[in-house]
Amino acid sequence: MTVFTGKSVYDAAVCGLICILRKPKLSAERMHVDDISTELKRVEAARIVATEQLQQLYELFLDDVDDISTELKRVEAARIVAAEQLQQLYELFLDKIGESNAQIFNIHMMMLEDEDYNGSIEGMIRSEQVNAEYAVARTSDVFAQMLEAMDNEYMRARSADVRDVSNRLLSILTDTPMDFPWVPENSVVCADDLTPSETAALERRNIAALVTAHGSAISHTAILAHSMNIPTVIGIGDEFLANIRPGEQALVDGFSGEVILEPDAGILSKLTAPQEKSTDISEGTHTADGTHVSIYSADDPCAPLPEYADGIAVFGCPLLSDETKQYEYYRAIAERTPDCRAIIRMPVISPKDPDRQVKYDQQIRAVFRAASHGEPGILFPMITSVPEARKILAACDDAKMELRAEGVKCSENVKIGFMVEIPAAAIISDCLAPMADFFIIDSDSIARHTLACYEEDCFSPDFADGQLEAVMRLIGNSARNAVKNGARIGICGSLAGDTSLTGDFLRMGIDNFCVTPDRLAEVRKRVTEVDLEV
Repeated sequence: MTVFTGKSVYDAAVCGLICILRKPKLSAERMHVDDISTELKRVEAARIVATEQLQQLYELFLDDVDDISTELKRVEAARIVAAEQLQQLYELFLDKIGESNAQIFNIHMMMLEDEDYNGSIEGMIRSEQVNAEYAVARTSDVFAQMLEAMDNEYMRARSADVRDVSNRLLSILTDTPMDFPWVPENSVVCADDLTPSETAALERRNIAALVTAHGSAISHTAILAHSMNIPTVIGIGDEFLANIRPGEQALVDGFSGEVILEPDAGILSKLTAPQEKSTDISEGTHTADGTHVSIYSADDPCAPLPEYADGIAVFGCPLLSDETKQYEYYRAIAERTPDCRAIIRMPVISPKDPDRQVKYDQQIRAVFRAASHGEPGILFPMITSVPEARKILAACDDAKMELRAEGVKCSENVKIGFMVEIPAAAIISDCLAPMADFFIIDSDSIARHTLACYEEDCFSPDFADGQLEAVMRLIGNSARNAVKNGARIGICGSLAGDTSLTGDFLRMGIDNFCVTPDRLAEVRKRVTEVDLEV
């Protein structure tokens, strides 16, 4: 009996037989060929065959092209077909998993319209005179790697969506169906990772559970698996795949995140044992002395609101092509949380973008319009000075006046917050606090900039020992200034989910914790144990 541990995204325990999906990496190679169609046929003939699975290998060859307009037209035609396919998936899953969860496919449609993504593909075709397949594959790699390098877990999880959308375009361009292999009944499907499209393509009635070596608990794949009621463990590691065999019995424990190979009779008997709930949640979250605390789920707007969450914090909103589409996106978030609050972080727009102010104003207008359907707060990132904060407040006032003048319904009571993510904001928090309704401290970003290190090193035992004090002082300074000026104060990032620090944060005055779904129950339990009067 061997035990592996990952992150659970659905609380259920099942036993099934291992089915391994071997998925080769998408590759794009720079090489000239005389006849691309011949090479693609060669690749088709070189399918990867494993004893447990058959999977198509896409291998894209660069070819210099003379007719750039033809390649651009091919991309546009593929984009139209991809949008049609995604619309069909949305309609198919609408009844199966509900509108909020089916929105995953609408978000993929929005990604097809992303200006930066499309601009990269078009720019590569024009400047390098490459074929459409290569431009899509290279753009996919660049954008996915950029997201994977970010210090925000939500944004890292979006890399899978970029690859999924890109693979869909590539399948259309290469005329290769995205059909996913059949899996036998009662399968514990195991893979390196799964995209939302691959998860949706699996035959649900044959799946006992899903297990992936990589991935995020807040990825769209995890959300989709949760909505399909599939016990799922994510991020279990490469060693797991190296030690499993097709047909081997496995118990997937969605409560603990454990996967047990060849479980004994004693373990199997626990499958029917009732699971203990954390604490009663009917009256919100309070400390032992009765102080109310909000615990928000830092997750995706498509995900069902987790059981222990008082609200949601959406830290990675897409930059859409016009105000109406942006409004519809934000409206869906506002309507998803009618009885609790949502926090919407504005996207960061490059200062080099000539249309930066126009796009920023559209974002603000869209949130104020969406706020008439719920209670979202608007969070502005990367604040470094008082003049910058004043400019933001003026832009918000202008947006409200414009909408009123146009007769457009909007909210007059949108809460405005500043994200404290760099030391400059923490140091001048006494000046910023009177201008804000709330602060959200990004503990990962503060630590990275304060300690001048990579995020993965910030909280490692060897490095963080003795270094955390500087980060905690900046957090404490921000919290005290917020409380002093009547602003609410929240925290997100790795430290927000560290229950050994929950008491310290509460005593600083922090009353909002934005954590990933897998940390909600533990953080809430710890909050209820803290007595601020002692």
